[in-house]
Amino acid sequence: MIKRFLSALSIGCAFWACDNSMPSDYISGDTPTSSNSNPNVVAVDYSLGRAMNARLGRGINLGNSWESEGHDDSGWNNPIRDSDFTTIKAAGFNSVRIPVRWQYDSDYSTHTLSPSRLKGVKDDIQLAIDNGLAVVVNFHHYFELNCAGGGYSNYGCKYDAAKYEAEKAHFLKLWSQLANELNSFPDSMLVLEILNEPVIPKIDLVNQLMNEAHAVIRTYAPNKTIMFEANSYAKFGLISSMKLPQDGNIIFTGHYYEPYQYSHQGQHGHQCLGDAAYSNSASENLMYYKSLAKTSYPDVNKVDQVPLNMGEFGIAGGSDMGTCTYYDKDGNPIEGVWPSDQKKAEWAQKTAQAAIANGISFHYWGFTQTGGFEAYNYYKNTWYQGFPQALLQ
Repeated sequence: MIKRFLSALSIGCAFWACDNSMPSDYISGDTPTSSNSNPNVVAVDYSLGRAMNARLGRGINLGNSWESEGHDDSGWNNPIRDSDFTTIKAAGFNSVRIPVRWQYDSDYSTHTLSPSRLKGVKDDIQLAIDNGLAVVVNFHHYFELNCAGGGYSNYGCKYDAAKYEAEKAHFLKLWSQLANELNSFPDSMLVLEILNEPVIPKIDLVNQLMNEAHAVIRTYAPNKTIMFEANSYAKFGLISSMKLPQDGNIIFTGHYYEPYQYSHQGQHGHQCLGDAAYSNSASENLMYYKSLAKTSYPDVNKVDQVPLNMGEFGIAGGSDMGTCTYYDKDGNPIEGVWPSDQKKAEWAQKTAQAAIANGISFHYWGFTQTGGFEAYNYYKNTWYQGFPQALLQ
């Protein structure tokens, strides 16, 4: 099922990119089964995490590449080119996020990573660093783990304790190898993101998974910054339900595509209304998320909180997209229009500015060929209208 499920999304995988394998009820996501699990607030010195977050600054995702289906970064015809790092740095960005589907061709009998995948990603990390770009690397599209944990229920997944524990054991073993391999890169230039957009509905399972992975990573990469996120596809608003460790060298990340009626037109039940659906409340929303973080995870300096990163955000649209088609409840196609180049860039600019105003680092989704979200034309080697300025001003 996973092969068919992901292949159907590969034409845009911005639509898994956010994790755009998301079900039709993505806005509500898989409903969390517990509320605030952090009643005893403890202030932490987050100066290390805060310094790394400042280095991340303004960044962009190199998506639909190493997390694609295939044995390298070309499974979705969007391989990362050496020149991409030069282009991104020259534009003025500070960092890149490299999503990776590490489990795809891993060895389950020995719990080891694919040697060729590991080498390819390490080469790209080194290229980024050589160009002065900090890097975030994660586990992306881990369908098997999320499915066994009860996520993706609309794709027939149900919680299976035995399968989940087996998949989690594999995940943790892979992290032990990966953390050990990546520890040779400078601590000041690499962040390890535990798991992209978990959809396991039981928050207690998510907290346990994240903290066990944190312990493994800390063992093999003791000084690396580690990135956490909540379930329901990395919802910022669920930070109060998380049990983050008392570790000052961590960052909490969330993804932001609000409103989905504008960002994901033609997908998941959203009509093709173009700019008629435009709105942007990022300034208010991100300020609110920051207040939640400060309440649950304050810094000892009584001013800051656990550092925040916006790991994905963007709008699918633009003049290169052709016709937007929406399918009604009876499966009938209804044609409409996509968001315009101008409004796509405007939304991105307002959201990026709101992040910077709240001390939140960010990674736009994405650089090239991410289902209409992209900021750069892969074939013409030019930025799309309004980019990269929208993300840098």
